[in-house]
Amino acid sequence: MTEPDVVKSLEELGFNLNEGRAYASLLARGASTGYEVAQHAGIPRSAVYSVLRKLVAQGAARRTAGPPERFSATPPQVVLSQLKKRFDASADGLREAVARLEVASNVPDVYGVEGYERILEEATALVQGAKKTLVLSGWPREIERLASEIARAEGRGVFVVVFSHGALPDSVVGTRFSYGVSEKDLESFWQHRLVVVADDTRCLLGATARHPGDRAVVSSTAAIAEIAVSQVSLDVTLLAQRHDRDVGGVLAKMLGDRVGRLDSLLSGPAQAEVGRTVSTGKSASKSKPPRARRGTAGRSS
Repeated sequence: MTEPDVVKSLEELGFNLNEGRAYASLLARGASTGYEVAQHAGIPRSAVYSVLRKLVAQGAARRTAGPPERFSATPPQVVLSQLKKRFDASADGLREAVARLEVASNVPDVYGVEGYERILEEATALVQGAKKTLVLSGWPREIERLASEIARAEGRGVFVVVFSHGALPDSVVGTRFSYGVSEKDLESFWQHRLVVVADDTRCLLGATARHPGDRAVVSSTAAIAEIAVSQVSLDVTLLAQRHDRDVGGVLAKMLGDRVGRLDSLLSGPAQAEVGRTVSTGKSASKSKPPRARRGTAGRSS
């Protein structure tokens, strides 16, 4: 990892730019004076000592009295341990505060998410919250990012179905369906997409192209989740048909009692239409419905 990488990571953890630069400089060069840190890290000399003393106050740096006084970086593993304890304490405080707060009930059922990492964070939360079923469809790159949480869900007894046109890595558990195509070949004509459905009620549908404009919809509307599951079940069915495999048991678990309810309705007097063409105007006389076989439910009226 380079110094710019260290600075970026520290900024994501709440350090400002100069603090990140100062810590990275101390980490790379060892004990240094303020002047040396200013020169190496590109921090104005008028600001460098206040930056270093703030790092000392935060526990990220250590000061040795002079003259001249010198500063050194606290070992990264110690800094990480300190940050984790502080984060956990803040999270516990937030949890307790929220428990005492009267929360509004009008939370939106559908909301948008922007940015690749935010989309994966929301997808991870859905996987973590699954209790009975978990259906995923996407590219190996994104599914692999979720692999550890998928494994934990499967370990909790969640029924997991994973579909991908790409070749799934061995780390992904569950009932897997894949065409085994390389991502490079797929990327020549498709964009990365991700679908996650938890318990047939909560879902995420979004673009995952690693672009700033990546967007997803997260929903707790059951109808939207059912549509998403139906789409994945169609992909599974087409793949199974191409390989002459029976996936009725998997589909029954994915679709739940919707399958049984549909079968009971079809056993009645319903008349199916398969490819019947209905037109208006002059074209109506030219378009004739296909003749149904004797005794079938597809006879036109």
